[in-house]
Amino acid sequence: MPFLIRFKALLTVFISFINNLPRKHFFALIILFVCLLVISFLPSQSEQNKNIKRQLTLPIQTLSEGEYSKAEPIDTEREQYGKSSIDFTGTREIQLIIKEGDSLSNLFQKEGLSAAVLHELQEADKSHLRLGNLVPGQEIKLLIDADNKLLALKMKIDFANTLSFVLKDSSYISLLETEKGEWRNSYYQGSVTGSFYINAKQVGLSAGQIQQISSALQEKFDFNRQLRAGDTFHVLVSKQYINGQYTYDSEVLAVLIKTNRQTYSAFLSEDGRYYDADGQGLGKAYRRLPVDGRPRISSGFNPRRLHPVTKRVRPHNGTDFAVGTGTKVYTIGDGIVQRAGYHPAAGNYIVIKHGRKYTTRYLHLSKIYVRKGQRIKMGRLIAKSGNTGRSTGPHLHYEFHIYNKPVNAMRVNLPLSKEISKKHKKAFNKRRDSFLKEMAEI
Repeated sequence: MPFLIRFKALLTVFISFINNLPRKHFFALIILFVCLLVISFLPSQSEQNKNIKRQLTLPIQTLSEGEYSKAEPIDTEREQYGKSSIDFTGTREIQLIIKEGDSLSNLFQKEGLSAAVLHELQEADKSHLRLGNLVPGQEIKLLIDADNKLLALKMKIDFANTLSFVLKDSSYISLLETEKGEWRNSYYQGSVTGSFYINAKQVGLSAGQIQQISSALQEKFDFNRQLRAGDTFHVLVSKQYINGQYTYDSEVLAVLIKTNRQTYSAFLSEDGRYYDADGQGLGKAYRRLPVDGRPRISSGFNPRRLHPVTKRVRPHNGTDFAVGTGTKVYTIGDGIVQRAGYHPAAGNYIVIKHGRKYTTRYLHLSKIYVRKGQRIKMGRLIAKSGNTGRSTGPHLHYEFHIYNKPVNAMRVNLPLSKEISKKHKKAFNKRRDSFLKEMAEI
């Protein structure tokens, strides 16, 4: 009861104080009260902008597995980020799932990471060209220290490839971990009743595999005019599986088209080209240069080159040709366009796969004339050179990879003639016979 009496007395004094205030002061006090009330109901911006986040203190261990970390399962913690030079005390791991419209730039902004860090990552990514376009559903993990410095980034490209970037000596190094999986051969055969495409689909061949068959034999055989009802086709395909799951990565190893007059054959060699049973090439050989003439090389292949822009030691995995913007760029061999797009550091770029063994890349382009998934022939105009991305001037950056490892394109041993060389003829015949045996042809 005494409390109520004191409360009423205080309330009377407060009301009297308000009533005696000048009108300007009275309305200012009311506005201040309303503003404070509105602010108290606003949600926290930092909480609203976070995607998926969890705080984590990683255990202190010691890593000593060479220059890079070993490829370890996701459930390991420290090993998945690389070198032991990282201080894991007080670090936090952030897990992000990419949504439609997300970019690495806006994700970094939400986490308070600087544009300079993103710039460094993109330079390190020139070896892989994977940070330019994120895909919805893609998983990304960030490891950040107590001072909000990015120590590592790990992204799942697909279920076969994982790319990591680790801070080492104030710059980022990259490591692509690829599960090789298991390649299994599958045999398909069928009879022609009308359209080869329809009949091939009916026996289980994919559209890409049918296109590969047509491309391999197109200079020797006309599928539209020479095929007749009753002719048969026999195809051996190698497919990749990871943990028992088909990755949809495949390669046609051998093809036999049997007509009433003769048999047409195509066998895939180790050099990524198709030859007939006698070792005669079914397509054009490779060309050494992706441009006409003999352009000056402004920067050669160099694993220890000092980068002209960042002034850091970065591997130069390709050859730079000093050509002006608009110079025509050609593919050096038959292949399929694996990627064609834009990367902040590489600019407009193209990646072409020439069978399982060879891959070529073309960077800093001004124009692109091909699209992803397109199958192209040697000598096809694919682009024009330029000065896009981070570049010190107009030029063409050209790379040649063997089994996904960069090599010196000016020294690599290429099959430049149409016929299998005498040196490789014995190995080719052995490979051909193993294919025929699997197809029950010998």
